[in-house]
Amino acid sequence: MLKALAPGGVMVALLAGSAVAQVTPRNIEIDKVTCAELLATKDEARNRLLIYLNGYMNGIRRQRVWNEQTEGERIERAERECKAAPTRTVLDVFTGVWPR
Repeated sequence: MLKALAPGGVMVALLAGSAVAQVTPRNIEIDKVTCAELLATKDEARNRLLIYLNGYMNGIRRQRVWNEQTEGERIERAERECKAAPTRTVLDVFTGVWPR
């Protein structure tokens, strides 16, 4: 009987854990987000925004190749610049970091 209940118990635990980890959806005007707001955002939501901005900038530049190391370095540079200038907008920082 315990063997029959175990898979169900694991499934309930997984579902409960995934509900806790979910991010509350919201609409964000990316041209208005400041670096201070980005840095204060919780990890998962911040990562999602950084991924979006990475794709946004690459789309504007019509970049069709994604290089993991290069993109990671750009994001890290943008984060450093945000820490140094928290009143700047994130889009302004990302625009300065991405090549033209």
